[in-house]
Amino acid sequence: MAISNPGRTRPDRDHHHCAPHPEDCDLSGVDDLACESRGVADRAKYIADHEAALKERRATYDTTRTAYTTARAAAAADVAAIRKDLHRIREQLHCQLDQDTTECLDEAWDEIRERLGHCGVPHAGCCVEDCDFDEECAGHEDDTIDELTARITRIDGRVTAAEACFDALTGEPAALTARVAGLRTAVDALLTEISDPKTVDPKHAYATLRWLWSRYDGIWWGFPRVRDFQDCLCRALTCSVTGRRLLGVLTGRLGVLKCRKEAADQRCETLRTHVVDEVLAAYARRCRPCPDGGSGSGSGSGPADEAEDGDDCGEENRAGERGGSGRSRGSSW
Repeated sequence: MAISNPGRTRPDRDHHHCAPHPEDCDLSGVDDLACESRGVADRAKYIADHEAALKERRATYDTTRTAYTTARAAAAADVAAIRKDLHRIREQLHCQLDQDTTECLDEAWDEIRERLGHCGVPHAGCCVEDCDFDEECAGHEDDTIDELTARITRIDGRVTAAEACFDALTGEPAALTARVAGLRTAVDALLTEISDPKTVDPKHAYATLRWLWSRYDGIWWGFPRVRDFQDCLCRALTCSVTGRRLLGVLTGRLGVLKCRKEAADQRCETLRTHVVDEVLAAYARRCRPCPDGGSGSGSGSGPADEAEDGDDCGEENRAGERGGSGRSRGSSW
C-alpha cells in the first residue's frame, strides 16, 4: 500500500511498488526440463544401442566357461605325455652333443627368443586392463562439453579393449585344443627325426627341441589353472557392463550440456536478430511508471504528475542497475 509523503520527491528505494521488475519472463526452467528430458533420452538410447551386444556376451560367458573346462580336461593327458616326451628327447640329445655345443645352442636360442619378442608376440594371459572407473568418473558433473567428451573417449577406449579381450577369450577353448594337437604332431615328428642315430642331425634336433619346449611352456596361454581363465573372462565381461552403464550416464549428461548450449545459442541468435524489440521490452520492464497514478512523489494525481513520477522512478531503477551511470560500458555514446 502506497503512503503519501509530501516531504519526499521520490519513493523509497526499497519500496516494492517502485522497484524494477526483477526479471523478464524466465523460461530457463522450460529449457532445463527439455534438456533433462533429452539427457534421459540420450542415455536410454546409448544403453539400447549396446543392449544386444551385452546380452550376447552374457550368454557367451556361460558357454565359454563350460567349453574351456571341457577342453582343458581333454588336453591334460596329452600335455602330460608331451612333457614326458620332451624330457626324453633332451636326455637323448645331451648324450649326442658335447657341453660346449649345447651351451652355444642355448645362447643362440636366447638370442632368437629375444628377437621374436621384438617382433611382437600374441599376448598371453589375462588381457583385461584396469577397469576401476571411480577415479575416471570423479568430477564429471563440473566438466565442460569438451572435457566430458574427452572423458567419454578415454573410458570408451578402455571398455572397447575389455570387450575385445572378452571376444578373444571366447575362442580360447578351440585354440587350446588346436595348440595341443599341433604341439603333439611336432613332438612326434621330432621323435621320428631322432629315432635313427645314423641320419639325425643333433644340432638341428636340439634347436627344434628348444622351440617345442617354448611352445609347451605356453600351452595354457598364460592361465596356469582353469580358475585363472574364468576369472579373466569374468573381469572382461564385468568391465564391459560397468563401463557401458557409466558411459550411458555420461552420454546423458553430455546431451544435457549440448542441449543447454543449443538453447543459449538460440537465445543469443534471437537477441541478435531482434535487438530493437528487446530494447523496447527491456525499457517496458525497467521503466514502468510507479503505481497508483504516480505515488512516487506522494502528491501527483494527474497525467502530468504520473509521467513525471514514472520517469523519476525509472531513472532510479536504471541508476541502481548500472551504478548511476547513463553511459554504456565500452560505448562512445
